[in-house]
Amino acid sequence: MIIIRSQDRLDLMRVNRVEISNNRVYAMLEDDIRKIGEYESNERTIEVLNGIQDAIIAGTKFDIINKDGVRYHKEKVFEMPVK
Repeated sequence: MIIIRSQDRLDLMRVNRVEISNNRVYAMLEDDIRKIGEYESNERTIEVLNGIQDAIIAGTKFDIINKDGVRYHKEKVFEMPVK
């Protein structure tokens, strides 16, 4: 699972599955399908999908320990490229 901000910057969603079709990237939600990006070519669309994969591989969560020694878990957000 990953949190993705849409290309138009209007949606922030927790996504379990991402698909591409006809230069568009779609997020599969529990009860909905949303277009989260559209690009000039299929090659660029695949590059964006690869970026999402790389973000997942790098990890979608990280820990921060504050000055008092308290640990917080934070989730990373993947922002869809504008172009």
